[in-house]
Formats: sequence, C-alpha cells, structure tokens
Amino acid sequence: MFGLFLLDINQNQWSDVFYNIVSKAANVGTLLGVEGSYDNKLHVMSAELHLPSPVLLTRECYFGRYSKQLSHSTWGVVDISLEKFLPSPTSNFSKRPSGCLITGMPNGYSKVIWVEHVEAEHHADDYFQSLFTSTLAFGATRWVNSLVRYSEWLQSLYATALVADEGVTIAQAGRTSLLKLADRMMKTFCGNVSSTADNPWTQMACSSYVRIMVKNNNIKESGKPLGTSVVFTTSIWLDVSPNRLFNFLRHENSRTKWDALSRRHTIREFASILKGENPGNRVSLMRANNSQGKLVICYLQESYQDSTGSYVVYAPLDEQAVAALIHGSNPDKVMILPSGFSILPGRLQEEDDRNSRSLLTIAFHIVESRTSKPFIAPESVEIIYKVISDTVNSITDSVLYHNHRNNWMDDWNS
Repeated sequence: MFGLFLLDINQNQWSDVFYNIVSKAANVGTLLGVEGSYDNKLHVMSAELHLPSPVLLTRECYFGRYSKQLSHSTWGVVDISLEKFLPSPTSNFSKRPSGCLITGMPNGYSKVIWVEHVEAEHHADDYFQSLFTSTLAFGATRWVNSLVRYSEWLQSLYATALVADEGVTIAQAGRTSLLKLADRMMKTFCGNVSSTADNPWTQMACSSYVRIMVKNNNIKESGKPLGTSVVFTTSIWLDVSPNRLFNFLRHENSRTKWDALSRRHTIREFASILKGENPGNRVSLMRANNSQGKLVICYLQESYQDSTGSYVVYAPLDEQAVAALIHGSNPDKVMILPSGFSILPGRLQEEDDRNSRSLLTIAFHIVESRTSKPFIAPESVEIIYKVISDTVNSITDSVLYHNHRNNWMDDWNS
C-alpha cells in the first residue's frame, strides 16, 4: 500500500519527499511505541516549512506525530504542536490536530484524506500577505499535491523506455539516470530559493527585492561546483494566470523570448519523459543550436504544475554528460547549477482560472570565476542586476502583451 510509506519515513526522507514544503526536519525523540511497529507510536519532531521564494519567511514548529492502526486497512497519522511543553523562541507556527487517514484499496492504490489545522504568524510584507492569509501556503492541498507528485515520479521510474528525436531509443537505465538527476536538480533549486536560515541571503543595494547568496565550496564533492557560486533571485506579481505563465516559460518555442543566451539559437526538445496525466509535467532534454546548426549546449529541464504552484527548472549540460546519462551513468557525479522559476497563484486555482494573478520567482545559479572568496566583485553585481532586470522585463513584456491580445499560450499543452 503506497500510502503506508508515510509511516515508515524518517525525518530525512520526509523532507526529501516534501522538498518543496519542508526545508529541514529533525526527530527529537520517541515517546511511545516499540521498535518495528508503527502502531501506537509517538515521535517528537521539529520542522522548518517554506514557500519557494527567499522573500517569504519560513515557519518553524515542534510537534508530536502519533500513528495508529484503526482497522485492517486503515491507519491514522496525527500531528499536534508541543510548544507548551517545548517552548522555542524560533517557533512561529502551530499545528492544531492535523494529519491524514490512509486506507488501502483493493486495486493496490491508497486513499488518503488529509487535514491541516494550523496557526501561523503572518510576518510578511503586505505585498505577499494573501499567500499566508489563504490556505495556499500551509493547507492540506499543498501536501496532497506533493504526495501525488512523488507517486508520479516513482511510477515514471519504472515505465518503459522512451524514444527520443529521430527514433533513438533511450533504455531504462538512461531514463532512470535522467529522472534521478532531474529530481536532484529540483531539490537543489527549492533549497536554493528558500528563506531558511541556512541560506545567507543579502539584499542588493539598488533593489530590496533582489537577493544574492554566495556559496563557497572548497571541498571537492560529487555533483557540486568547486569554488564560489552565486544564486540571485527576485519575486514579482504578474497579472497573468499561473497556467499561461507556466506554459510560456516551459515551452521550447518561447525560450528565446526570455533567455538572453538563447536569442540567437534554435531551441529544440529532443527527448521527454512524461510524469502523470498533465502533459506539462515532464522531464525534457533540450538542445541549443547556433545559426549554422552546430550544437552549443544542452539543457535538462523539469516542468511541474499543480493547483498550489508550478516550477520550471533547468540546468546546462555538455554533450558528453548527456551521452553518459542516456547510457545510464551515475547521475550523482554530474555537476549541475539549477536555475529557473517558481510560480505561486494568488489563490487556489480553479479550472480555466484566467483572472488570477501569479507570484513569479526567478532564480539563476552561476559560477563566479573572478574570485575564490565568499564574495563577488562589484562588476559582477552589475552584471547580475542587468541579467535579472532584463529577464523580468522580457517575461513581463511577453506575457502581459499576449495576455491582452490572445490566448495562444493556453494552446501549448504538449
């Protein structure tokens, strides 16, 4: 029964499955229960929860998690805050009785009923207040959507081989490598754009809504850049529906409209792995060719959308790395610098909701070659501001112009 993994996961697996919600988690201790049984078990946990933007503060809490077998096929998992017993100056979020009922179905599926009853301090700029006063930020729908996303990812791992451009077949091993690398890319991106205290964000002097984070890695680690890298990001509201913004940003045909590095190139998706029923939820391999038809760079991209948020995340890969991945090489050894977008709706979306607005977060991750120190040169700051300003202007001009003219972005469903 798939849903029972919720009983089995430890704090690391919990933050791994719900990486778009949980920044970090820790198991403080076990108060009830015996080893090897989930029935009548009580854990004490701490957690930090986030939304995908560094301008939106995280929420921290301590809570007890109690699991109980209610019948042969039904389990209950209940969380409740313990701040009265474990007071903490960092706690700004309280869980009233919340949790889920998990029922095994005859067809092997699980039925999950999820309830969230929370109290959260609203310490947020009025610019973003609606995200916290609605059920969007901490409601049950966001948890269930993440659970569905994880289920679809597991199913896609075991699907049949895919056929790429010109009839080239990518075998199961290659498919698995691509999916695992895309998963790491998404987790890194969500971790990078979080406002967790582990991320040393600083505001850019010329714009309070542009954040810069400098990372210095002096230890050679597989899959991570050596030296100084920089993440820079901003968040803006746009009067365009999340669905149309998502389709614009993910589609190969529109990349040249917002990506300055692609404007003289032809972008083509040459392989994709669908995840679930939504054709926009996919892992893609894209190639950028110059005007002479020569390959310049490849991109690994994952796009994902649900009613509580959307992501378009990508990382450049050279031709050798792509060839190795397609043949099933270890994805953990591939160095990636995820960049991309998160999109939060102004409210929970309904089908064909064209009148809603979107909070778009843009994040770029680059290597800073000018220095090996944990700071960046003034000339690099100027370049960063220009890149993010030009990207914001390009996206705004494209989506707002078409938002008033026609609905051509709604037709990009494949």
